[in-house]
Amino acid sequence: MKRFFAWITALLMLLSLAACSSTQTSTAAASQQASTSETGKSENELIAEENDILTANDELWEKVFASMDKNVTQTTLNNNYGDFLMDAVDNAKDQFTEEEYASLKADADKIREIENQITALPQDEATSQSAAENGSTFPQFEGKDLDGNSVDSSLFANNAFTVVNFWFSGCKPCVEELSKLNELNDAVRAMGGEVVGINTETFDGNESAIKEAASVLESQGAKYRNLSIDSSSDAGKYASNIMAFPTTILVDRNGNIVGDPMLGGIDNQDNYDTLMKQIQSVIDADSSNK
Repeated sequence: MKRFFAWITALLMLLSLAACSSTQTSTAAASQQASTSETGKSENELIAEENDILTANDELWEKVFASMDKNVTQTTLNNNYGDFLMDAVDNAKDQFTEEEYASLKADADKIREIENQITALPQDEATSQSAAENGSTFPQFEGKDLDGNSVDSSLFANNAFTVVNFWFSGCKPCVEELSKLNELNDAVRAMGGEVVGINTETFDGNESAIKEAASVLESQGAKYRNLSIDSSSDAGKYASNIMAFPTTILVDRNGNIVGDPMLGGIDNQDNYDTLMKQIQSVIDADSSNK
């Protein structure tokens, strides 16, 4: 369930269609911890309370998250996250007994109240700005691909553009788009690009998660590079702020994020068309700089 709790940590900082909340720099993180609610609790403490609520019913919430519509919109994620969870529970209510349903609704209501407390926290410039406003450079990282080869942020310099896809093995919409991502990788290699996957369960070299991810990729015929990175790295923290999966980000050779992060699979035609337009704009810019 750790992969789901990561969705909760992003409640103020919009990652466009993918995430809200939490900062990406140590300065912002320090400021975030300094801000306290009227109850004397910091944002981190309030977020921890939300995580504890979900942990208590982890198996039930896993069912809720697994059944979420992959076409979540930015509007729904911008609203109170407790309301978002309420809607998700209602949409999945047929999977639960009356007692389970009531328990989930109570959890969502508690989270809604905590969200109200977080919203009321005093915000300074560092904590109120979005990721795009704070800077659009993809965070630094080091790690290995699933074959054990060392990788780091310098991989971006080797490509005109890199499509970075965040996913996890238990996410059905994520798995459903893997074959499409593989097709995309085959297509963009001729354009000087590459698709790279980051499975959030494989962080810190988790061997069992790496084995599972490799198995899932093989079952879907996905042969493009996937990475296991350090959860404490800037990129690991960035990934932990993603509220919904899959999320796809386009990065140029200078490590700059291009356009808005995309929530939802590229097996959705609108998402695919939007991504290809962004890719073309990066190719054009890269060519003009040579």
